Amino acid sequence: MYFDPKKGIQGSVESGMSRRNFIAGAALAATGAAAMGLAGCSSQPSTSKESPAAIADASSPLNADSYFGKWAFEVPDEAIADDKIAETIEADVVVVGAGTGGLTVANSVAEEGVKVVLISASSKPISRGGSNHATYSKAMEAAGLPRNDAAHLEKELQASGACVDARKWYKYFNNSESVMNWLIDIMEERGYTTGIESPLPVLDSESGSIYYVPGAHGWYNDEHPGMGMNQPLVVNELAARFEELSGTTIYYKNIARQLVRGDKANGTTGRVTAVIAEREDGTYAKYVGSKAVVLATGDFSTNRDMMAKYAPQAVKYVTPEEFDNPTDYDKELFYGGLYPGDGQKMGLWVGAAWQKAWPCCPNGGGVKAGPMDGIIPFTGLAVNRDGKRYCNEYGMLGTMPFTTEMGCPGGTSYAIWDMNYAEQYPLGWIDGSAPYGTDNKLTPEQTVASWETMVESKAFVKADTLEELVSAMGLPESTLDTIAEYNKQCDAGEDSEFHKDASLMIPVAKAPFYGSVSNTSFFLTILGGLRTDDEMRVCDEDDNPIDGLYNVGSMAGDMFYAQYTYMIPGFTYGSNLTLSYLAGKYIVENE
Repeated sequence: MYFDPKKGIQGSVESGMSRRNFIAGAALAATGAAAMGLAGCSSQPSTSKESPAAIADASSPLNADSYFGKWAFEVPDEAIADDKIAETIEADVVVVGAGTGGLTVANSVAEEGVKVVLISASSKPISRGGSNHATYSKAMEAAGLPRNDAAHLEKELQASGACVDARKWYKYFNNSESVMNWLIDIMEERGYTTGIESPLPVLDSESGSIYYVPGAHGWYNDEHPGMGMNQPLVVNELAARFEELSGTTIYYKNIARQLVRGDKANGTTGRVTAVIAEREDGTYAKYVGSKAVVLATGDFSTNRDMMAKYAPQAVKYVTPEEFDNPTDYDKELFYGGLYPGDGQKMGLWVGAAWQKAWPCCPNGGGVKAGPMDGIIPFTGLAVNRDGKRYCNEYGMLGTMPFTTEMGCPGGTSYAIWDMNYAEQYPLGWIDGSAPYGTDNKLTPEQTVASWETMVESKAFVKADTLEELVSAMGLPESTLDTIAEYNKQCDAGEDSEFHKDASLMIPVAKAPFYGSVSNTSFFLTILGGLRTDDEMRVCDEDDNPIDGLYNVGSMAGDMFYAQYTYMIPGFTYGSNLTLSYLAGKYIVENE
């Protein structure tokens, strides 16, 4: 991807559909976007409503003045006049968004007896995935799992280049146990079983494992078994509980359009006291929150200009049609772009600053080929179109951001493996959807059966000889030399090129042979947005909180940087739960 001065951001956009799935030990594939360093995000006045990219495309090359000028999304829409508002609904707190963060805030406030109204652009509670991390909980204690060590958190802070807000991270670390126990009680009272996701078969710390200890929670029952994908159960129960506590229904299909600050729509001084939403019938309603308005409206990945300014490294991962089609606010586990940044825009219009870290962090990115498409160490080898290795195959998900982009000309990755991967894999195959403590071991036969299913679907290639496999995958004949050299190093027990752990150096030599080719990518969401302090208050350019305005969830600023960490499974939902719950209590006590 690059900037063409006449055409703006250029680069192919490739998208793929996948989901978190550890059947036969294969997990969802992903690497992500590379860090691009820090840069200022301050805006200078401009008389044009057009974005800099549009200006450059129309008349002149893009330059610093135009790039750091005022973009179209920063220019407020015409203020919605009072005579356009058909109904005013008053409460102490208004929460905008019925995802995990918004529902958690709403429950946290409502259980204190404070009047809260919840509106959402969606037609139902919204969720994705189902992993909720906590540093410890009553469920972890019952399972005999250890309390997470703060050193793991510090390692991920360092991996983020020290470009995240450590206050929020440690607030999460210090409070996630109590908040998770709160959610466990809610879910178990409603008939669900709490489970902890099984630790993945990775190398132990003495052998150099870089993976985090277990802590991803989820809930299941007979109708919805398994782990990792049941967040709809959580949001549905939180929505039902909120309505029971508040005595009100959730106002769905209400798209928040403008904030009211200082008694003015799109005002820039005073206190934020309300949000104006467009209802399904096209009329407007004003929702007044005398104590606070909390935004939980999701990401901005389908706003082309916002992506160009705040996350240019991830633009190519958004499916092109998602930029141009009307927003579907009921999107859940959808790869290719989610929401248009409604909350971020509204915040900017009333004087909020953008987060300090740039660029914003993508969850998702490049995908490598093969059954190592996750965080299961790979005993085979990954090669590029020239038939050459480009990485330590142990890395997998989240440890090699953009490795495929960097090491694979054309962005295509090829994986090659054999029966030895099934039969001699030293760490053992598991069904990762089974909760910790259950029998989740898989036999080599079950593992191979999953590969055969992929062969039948044309996702994998199978051959009796390496020569046939290389030819079928469209790789050059020299790939055979790469395999031979790799096997030689396996026999010697030392990877002199990429230094893969010796226990994973098993020759690719036993037929049948398998391979896969991938030039696709997956992209779920962009994390970040408005400048946010550790109480989840939205702040201005001088880091002063804007009275009455909060935001939580994926839109909160400076929680993530460069690439989402997969080394803390369930970190997005876990931190979202904890910080949203605490924000609710803070509002009750301080507003």
